[in-house]
Amino acid sequence: MVVKDKIGRRRYIIVENAEELDSVMRDIRKIDNKARIITRIDNFSIIFCRHWYKERVIEILKSRGINTYRTAGTIKKAKEFIKIIQGEDGGGGY
Repeated sequence: MVVKDKIGRRRYIIVENAEELDSVMRDIRKIDNKARIITRIDNFSIIFCRHWYKERVIEILKSRGINTYRTAGTIKKAKEFIKIIQGEDGGGGY
């Protein structure tokens, strides 16, 4: 797979929704100015960040008590994993 250098790799972090998530995102944006919450699905949110900041973003989230579940390379895979967590997939999975 070829990734264009101008765009870079993207990571989508699945986290548990929390009241303080918006304030945590302000701190995360100090590290990665392109980081943002992509979508909220029931009790979960998908956070976008660039791949070289992924570990630091996860550290910030965990230090603030926000549960992280998994990191995906595409939004589609992240949404599929949320369905598996919720039990809507009917079993199987990872």
